[in-house]
Amino acid sequence: MNEFKQCPNGHYYKGSHCPFCSGQERITKGTIFSPIANHAVELNEKANVVLKFDTAPDGLNRYIEIKRKRFEHDLKSRISSVLDCTQDDIPPAIERKALEIDNMISQELLKKNIFHFKNPQNNLLGNYYLSDKTVNAIVPPTLMTQILGSISKLDHLYADNGYRYANSEVALNTAACASYGDENFRKARKEVESKKHVAISLRDDSIQVVCIPDWKNPFEVISVERFQSEDVSVFQPRVWVRSWGERKWVTYTHTDEYTKMMSQIANDNSLSVNYKVARQQVAKTLSSLFNELSLLHKSGYVHCDLKPQNILCYNGGLHPIDPIKVRIGEVAAGMTTNFCAPEQILAQPVTPATDIYNLGLIVLSIVDGVVFGKISDYVLPTGGTKTKTIKQLVEPYVYIDDNESNIENKEGIPYWRAFLEKSLSFNPADRFPDIDCFAMDYHRLLAQYPLKNDIEFRPDFGNLSFIKQRDNGNLEPAWFIE
Repeated sequence: MNEFKQCPNGHYYKGSHCPFCSGQERITKGTIFSPIANHAVELNEKANVVLKFDTAPDGLNRYIEIKRKRFEHDLKSRISSVLDCTQDDIPPAIERKALEIDNMISQELLKKNIFHFKNPQNNLLGNYYLSDKTVNAIVPPTLMTQILGSISKLDHLYADNGYRYANSEVALNTAACASYGDENFRKARKEVESKKHVAISLRDDSIQVVCIPDWKNPFEVISVERFQSEDVSVFQPRVWVRSWGERKWVTYTHTDEYTKMMSQIANDNSLSVNYKVARQQVAKTLSSLFNELSLLHKSGYVHCDLKPQNILCYNGGLHPIDPIKVRIGEVAAGMTTNFCAPEQILAQPVTPATDIYNLGLIVLSIVDGVVFGKISDYVLPTGGTKTKTIKQLVEPYVYIDDNESNIENKEGIPYWRAFLEKSLSFNPADRFPDIDCFAMDYHRLLAQYPLKNDIEFRPDFGNLSFIKQRDNGNLEPAWFIE
């Protein structure tokens, strides 16, 4: 890493000259580098705009790159064909009108991502840039998803289960949608099914997550959530840099040294970066969820969609997001089919034990155990007279390999297995009765039988590249998402 030189433009490189100052830039010529609030007009008129989005989990700035294609309608060629003449022979008045129509259509197409919300109850006033892509399609996976993966520990059991939808990040309809039709349930179902879009204010750069049921009618807003950036420092990671076949671990910090290192990686395709986090630290950090879930349960509600995709990491700990938020004793309006308790799929009332099942699946991923056992078939209504047969794990057992265990002391394996099997019991009454009881056993296990080994992941915060600072013109490494 010390062999790098730095050119006047801020590039780090090896060799006799900087290969990045040849005039080739990542962002196309004519793109506007812009905080959105100060350049709403440019956003409205320009084909390509780069917007300051947020701070990536590693502390670098992150930008949204909007690429708008300019549509060439070329009415002149169509008119000349109808008139059976060359374009040069089109009468001037008709040519001017065709150009006017072309410009008008192009401007309207460029405005298609700008919406005016009038929704004071949700604090959405003024012009917003609203992406036609959902948040999941724009924002990279959550840190918990990058660390633990998006695949559920139940996937290998339900691989041939026709009821399991391929996209595990989508909260799907349950059999309850076919069984229950009251107004409150339909309202809850509509909110679960609403798409989530990033809305950036043209007034103050604030970012919101907006739920709208129909993209063709974006003015109907179901709910609004504040967008928040994650912070990987909660896991106390180390950074692994592979340099020309060599590996070098460095301590992660929000310092100029890290920025310099990321500049080198952005400049050199032979370099890559990975993060390493200790399983024990991930397990300890997970416990920061428990108090918030306990408060939710004591208020009479169940989250009903806990999974790595719905957990955000901050410097102070973890925070659950996107709850289906079902009242205790009622039926959930949605679920993630391969990451939920059996009672959700079977359209049975939910309890705090429903969230404990999901926590058990998350802990199973941290420990990296295997769930197995007896599977039974269930027939569920899907609407009208239609039904579908699905499989359910009714007698769960957990396997942790003695020789490849991530538990420091092998004597602790039976205790971890018993804890996980209780958390994943088919019958909610056989699980821990509440989060406080779950947390008590969990903390005792972490203290007496801690976890070992690390989890490595390659950060997916966007595409690492450079952006020129507006104040001094210097290049800085940044993450770009689209």
